[in-house]
Amino acid sequence: MRRDMDLVRHILSEVEDADGPVRARELVGDDRTFDEVLYHIELLHAHGLVDARVTRTKGATSAVVLGLTWDGCDYLDAIRDDRVWERAKAAIREAVGSTTMGVVKTACVKAAEMMVLSQLGA
Repeated sequence: MRRDMDLVRHILSEVEDADGPVRARELVGDDRTFDEVLYHIELLHAHGLVDARVTRTKGATSAVVLGLTWDGCDYLDAIRDDRVWERAKAAIREAVGSTTMGVVKTACVKAAEMMVLSQLGA
């Protein structure tokens, strides 16, 4: 399964907006399966961006995201704005196709910086 940065962004945003824990099943949609959501929750947890619990029992798997970590908040802050996100994704797609989460964050920070500087006339 491939990592989907749009799904990463979606999960982080949903967790931030929630009043409490978010169950994986709540994040499943027409364009994403439970297995895809589960995989990404596990990646985000392993990367230290969310606090999550995954339970596997005979015939059933469940996952709940308890909240964002400090690093998760920082990462979401960098990728939150739709204009910044689309600009960074386009640059990444044109330059290399796909890349690490760190490069995605850096690209978003740089895109935001350029947008702010253009507003300042710099």
